[in-house]
Amino acid sequence: MKFEHVLLGFVAMRPCTGYDLKRWLNSEMGRMIRLRTQQSQIYRTLNRMAADGWVTPTVERNEGRPDSKVYHVTPAGERELRARLAEPYEPPPDFGDPEFLIRYTFAIFLTAEEQIGLVRTELEARRAQTERFRAREIREEPWLPGVDVPRMTRILDHVHDYKGRTLETHVSWLERTLAELTG
Repeated sequence: MKFEHVLLGFVAMRPCTGYDLKRWLNSEMGRMIRLRTQQSQIYRTLNRMAADGWVTPTVERNEGRPDSKVYHVTPAGERELRARLAEPYEPPPDFGDPEFLIRYTFAIFLTAEEQIGLVRTELEARRAQTERFRAREIREEPWLPGVDVPRMTRILDHVHDYKGRTLETHVSWLERTLAELTG
């Protein structure tokens, strides 16, 4: 999802200043979906979104401090966000890609059926990925001279184990979430 749509989703949930958005992106949740950005990028994007008619700013007077520009979503912004969320979800190859979590964060703008469909799509893709992951082919690598091959093999096995366990945890969370949504 484009950065502008992420900001639009947050503004659609509640009016925000650029500072509010940066604070959220720097929070634990924001870091979990891997959205690192500079404050200047947020303001440039908000200005572009205002020019496109997706958000509108109001000025809040603050006694003894600089005034705050608070952004509100417009009807055109809501339509844009809903149109973006309605696009078919194609799970990315890496389950660690933030696209699913970003879309799920904005599931409040989807119908319950669309939310369930999003989770089902991700779950089906990750179950298939789990099967491919378990059936990995181990091949001899042409390591450079001096590489400790048994140690390198152990390191790669550790990395594979980590990714496999992380993927299994993700699948388990998807199954529990789907059961809660459909139960």
